Amino acid sequence: MLKKYNFRKNKELPKLLSVLVDQGFMSVTTLLTTVVLARTYSKTSYADLVLLFSITLFILGFQSAIISKPYAINLNDFKEHHSKSYFYFNINLKLVFTIAIIFIFPLLYYFSFDQHDGYKFFLFLFYIIAHSSYFFVREALLSERKTKQNLVYGLVCSISIIVLLLVIFFSKTQEISYFLILASIIYIIITTIYLYRNIERIKILKNQYHFYWNLNWKIGKWLLGSNFLFHISSNAYPWLLLYITNKNDIAIFGVLMSIAGLVNPILTALSSYLLPLFVKLNKNYKSISNNVRKWVVLFGGMGLMLIFIGYIFGQQIIELLFGGKFDNLGILVLYPFIVQAINVVFQPYKVALNAVKRTDINFWILIPRSLISVGLGYLFISNYGISGVFYTMILENLFYQICYYIMYTKIINSNLIHE
Repeated sequence: MLKKYNFRKNKELPKLLSVLVDQGFMSVTTLLTTVVLARTYSKTSYADLVLLFSITLFILGFQSAIISKPYAINLNDFKEHHSKSYFYFNINLKLVFTIAIIFIFPLLYYFSFDQHDGYKFFLFLFYIIAHSSYFFVREALLSERKTKQNLVYGLVCSISIIVLLLVIFFSKTQEISYFLILASIIYIIITTIYLYRNIERIKILKNQYHFYWNLNWKIGKWLLGSNFLFHISSNAYPWLLLYITNKNDIAIFGVLMSIAGLVNPILTALSSYLLPLFVKLNKNYKSISNNVRKWVVLFGGMGLMLIFIGYIFGQQIIELLFGGKFDNLGILVLYPFIVQAINVVFQPYKVALNAVKRTDINFWILIPRSLISVGLGYLFISNYGISGVFYTMILENLFYQICYYIMYTKIINSNLIHE
């Protein structure tokens, strides 16, 4: 048993450490982005950035659903030559997806922002395209388990953006265009370097395009629907606050969720790391079940640590990072840590079901979750203001995760009987 878990001989440990270091830097970058932008810009300008980041994540979720996650799940089924063809198909699909963003974003911009400025429109569009392109690269590298390459690109990106944020902080510039243009250029440069180093001339036949698309769509259609419903359930809150309360509450919500969301990059990376690991078990449900139990211990510890940090240090962290602009938030500070802890604890169950290609489960559970989010969200925000957001988030998140655990248990146990 001890030999099995000898850290010196464990080939997975360096890969895991590379992922954690990369995501640690991304967490720091995410935190500094929130701190610098929230402290430097007015609440109105920062609220616009919160809405922009919400749209960016919404689009990124669609990209991940139709391109990146199907690639990660299906890649293990291909031999080397076919895996390269499949990779180039997904690059072409990413190009088509980018063109679709250009056509769809004007509609999103019109309904999302009260001031319709042409210059700001192009800045926002440029940022979304650059951001989604960079994260396409990240997810491709993690799918192929090229964790060292991902670490290099991630460090270059994180350090560059940290330098940019320090310049903004000390220069006290009030122009959000400065951040959006330079951050977008950083993303584009890294994406261009990756494509230059990895693109070869490989001819993909028409019937291969059709085959690869069907392969992506078979898994991606459920992820696509799940992503849409997920963003209704989780990202509807800034929009509900916009229409029911004001932009001041949106800014407070953005700050609170960013502090609790420090663990998000690590959670995403661990999930991306676990997915190909579980996929390689090739539906060995006993091994999957044993691995899930082990990882739940780690994720559970992370969840408890989050709540502890929020309860003891939450208000102090807010005051330290944001000064007097967001002080005296009281019990509000703890709520996002509870929401995030619930997400963390149940994550291995979700990854395991994705690994055995049961992506449809998430879709069906998200339907009632979305209805709960919008319905209860409107009711609670109307009566309790910004506190109502977190009351809703806790309830709908518990409902979602418990349903996921029940379905995981049912599917795994039923397959264990037949092994």
